[in-house]
Amino acid sequence: MAVYLVGPDDKTIFRRRSTWDLMPALEAANDGDIIEIQEGFCFTPDSGDDVITIEKNLTIQGKTLNTENGLVLPTIEAGIFVKNEVEVTLKNLCLRRTLDKRNCLNVQNQATVNGKNLVIENTATDGENYPIVYVAKQSNLSFDNVRVEESAIKDGDHKVYIENSNFKVNNSEINARVYVHHSQINCNNTMVTYFDSNALFLRENSFANIKSSEFIGGKVTKKTSYSCVMCRNSEITLDNTVIYQPNYSSALHGIDSTVKVSEGKIDSANFLGCEVTSDKGVFAESLFLQKETQFKSNTFSILGKKNGKINLFADDKSSVISETINFGLLTSPNIKLDRNVEFQVKRLHQLEYDQGQESFVLGEDGNPIIVSSDLEIEYFGEKSSFEKLNDMVGLNNVKSDVKEFIALAQMNKAREKKGLGTSVLTLHSLFLGNPGTGKTTVARIIGNLLYEKGIISKNYFAEVSRSDLVGQYIGHTAIKTREVLESALGGVLFIDEAYTLANGGEKDFGLEAINEILKFMEDNRADIVIIFAGYTDNMNKFLEMNEGLKSRIPNVFDFQDYTPDELVIIGLAELHEKEYQVNEEDYSALVQHNFELSNDFSNGRWVRNLNERIIRKLALRLFENENADMSVITQEDLLAVKL
Repeated sequence: MAVYLVGPDDKTIFRRRSTWDLMPALEAANDGDIIEIQEGFCFTPDSGDDVITIEKNLTIQGKTLNTENGLVLPTIEAGIFVKNEVEVTLKNLCLRRTLDKRNCLNVQNQATVNGKNLVIENTATDGENYPIVYVAKQSNLSFDNVRVEESAIKDGDHKVYIENSNFKVNNSEINARVYVHHSQINCNNTMVTYFDSNALFLRENSFANIKSSEFIGGKVTKKTSYSCVMCRNSEITLDNTVIYQPNYSSALHGIDSTVKVSEGKIDSANFLGCEVTSDKGVFAESLFLQKETQFKSNTFSILGKKNGKINLFADDKSSVISETINFGLLTSPNIKLDRNVEFQVKRLHQLEYDQGQESFVLGEDGNPIIVSSDLEIEYFGEKSSFEKLNDMVGLNNVKSDVKEFIALAQMNKAREKKGLGTSVLTLHSLFLGNPGTGKTTVARIIGNLLYEKGIISKNYFAEVSRSDLVGQYIGHTAIKTREVLESALGGVLFIDEAYTLANGGEKDFGLEAINEILKFMEDNRADIVIIFAGYTDNMNKFLEMNEGLKSRIPNVFDFQDYTPDELVIIGLAELHEKEYQVNEEDYSALVQHNFELSNDFSNGRWVRNLNERIIRKLALRLFENENADMSVITQEDLLAVKL
């Protein structure tokens, strides 16, 4: 191993020169040799190309000089290009370019560069930035105690560019954008600062392992927004790391990525289609979860800030699963969730918070002080199918049966996916009950639930009756019925008043429809759900006449008639929905009275007809008195329909 000392010409009349010029030294050196540059020396190319290409395994190191103004490093004012599978170590040097559109360091073609105690800078003041460091084509770059200086050109393209390669950085300071494309970065105890774009951008299946580091930057204008840390289609692990971009909603922005956060502090985070795990993560301002993001944590905290943003927002089938969420300053609303969001959180705490210190206040026992554990959640969007079911008046037995029905179907599906044994599950059902008891509504909800859980393949619901299935001549019924059945494949077919198919006797075409349905049920057992609905007595007789049909419908739901109290609730809900006002006690008394005298077992239909008569009396009163309030139903209107 030879050492080549590079420095000024020290030749005198008494001795020969003991130093080399840099370019001849590089030319003479062999694999494993060391190029050593004297303290205070600055290499500047005489003319022509200002690029040094290295295709040997070398170490280039400088001798440092301590001055009153600090440490002075030898300087190379040329681009260093390393390529073709060699390994080069750069140590105790300043790498400088003075013109725009230049790389200070370029590493390609499976080369490796180890940088230690370096300053990398481009002093150009106008023009266009090229990557100050460029690494590509399965190469490797490691930095230890390296400082990449800020560029005077503010075009957003001053960056360390890594593509299809590996980058390790430790104890360093980078004042440029770190752009990682289909690559891996390991970052420890490093500060990255850049205010003209992202401080860190990961994309296209990149992997980042960040530990005890800080990222400061990002840029927000009226036209453009750059998150401090952007992760797209990649994976990032943040351990005890700070991401600083205040008064913005996406300091950390993840899209279709895997994110792991432990401790540290992130000003804000916005995840779309991500899988996120957090272990004691702290979000200073807000956390947004969108587009089916899955967020799992044991405990995490949102400090909160009075800046108009919601502390925790989730929508579009995202999920939040956590033991505890701690909040500092509450917002209004503090938590806002789409109704299709899965929110499984055991404890919500507001903790005493010191805004000046931006930290939770600890009690005498060393633990945070709980101010409140009763925090409001605001919901928006369409209610889930189970919520709609639970909101229905009465039907407690049916609700319980539906949940058991869905749970069994879901378990069967899950066991099938894991290759476990399953019983043959038949979803065909029988809905028994009088009109107006919610049979059609519940059938639609079951269809939605089966689709949401992946048990049926199509979100399709069709309601048919005898006239939709039975034809007018021999052979027509089979065709007509088969068309209806085939259109419902993958979904739910609801046959109302199904018993009417057998009302015409042996020569009736309805029997042809029944036979076609039986055959179709047998041939497509797992591809369609058929619900037969009707009056209890008539349906029981119908099944007794068709043993083959009865054996194929194992699920029976019994819809009980509504009580007078339940009809009051249904009737008032309808009036309120139409923005009518009524004295609820007077209305309840009317329903109770008329029900005893005129109940026709039509249930919801009965109370809707009653409401229609009340509104007619209101309209008649308004016709005679134009100054009356058209939204207020008076006792006079109620008495006008009392039996």
